[in-house]
Amino acid sequence: MPDFQTSNSTLNIQEENNLFSYSFLPGTLFVALLWLISLLSYLTGADLVWLGIQPRNFFGLVGVVTGPLIHGDLLHLLSNSFPLVLLSGFILFLHRKVAVRVMVMVYVLSGVLTWFIGRPAFHIGASGVVYGMAGFLLFNGFLRQNRGAMAVSLAVLFLYSGLFYGLLPTEERISWEGHIAGFFAGLIAAVVYGEGIRRKKKQPYIAPSVVQRHVSNTMGPQYHHFHIQYQVQEYEPSNSFFYTFNPATGEAASQTRMYFISSNSKDENRSYGRKAKKYRGK
Repeated sequence: MPDFQTSNSTLNIQEENNLFSYSFLPGTLFVALLWLISLLSYLTGADLVWLGIQPRNFFGLVGVVTGPLIHGDLLHLLSNSFPLVLLSGFILFLHRKVAVRVMVMVYVLSGVLTWFIGRPAFHIGASGVVYGMAGFLLFNGFLRQNRGAMAVSLAVLFLYSGLFYGLLPTEERISWEGHIAGFFAGLIAAVVYGEGIRRKKKQPYIAPSVVQRHVSNTMGPQYHHFHIQYQVQEYEPSNSFFYTFNPATGEAASQTRMYFISSNSKDENRSYGRKAKKYRGK
């Protein structure tokens, strides 16, 4: 029995647009929290550096949670704000099923690795998280060999090619260990939770007997529609019927059993829509 699919392209596009917009909301709220903490620290004069990650110190593990929330100055905060919103939005939109697990793994694992390999100092800032999310998007495309994911990987590589410079120990005040830890955390997240770009779900099939909407003309400015009622009968090999089409009325004659027309019958007997002699085959 043949199946037919419904078309909900307009609704799907609207849903995709809404989901794309909302995907950047969590990252925006997180950045707003970072700015609020920095503002309160500036107004009160509080020094929150001690909340950063202190490598190989038991109490320094607190910084795994609090370290990304603290920033040293305005330039440090600005350099992390936009990438956090953009990269988190891409992950939430393109990898909805695993987005939360990916970002939690990147957040925690980047801090833990920094605690292991970092220099004896307080490591603060969300740079490790930024490198982790960029690493996930970058490695996921190459590991999965998915066209959509690879396109995102190339886009990240083009937009954030300067991130690789931060992996080198160029300045003493920059936690390049945190950058390496975040980048490696993104690689692990891509291996564990990576997936190809999701495909659009197939539209549900409906039975042929349901009245469907068909487009009869798409050339003009308006669409003209008509409805067709499909009725499909089960095929029975033993019951074969033939129909005679009458071009004068545009209708088909009633179904009949199989028959043959003799080759020596007269021409008028072969014309459709008239009284034709029917000879049952032996």
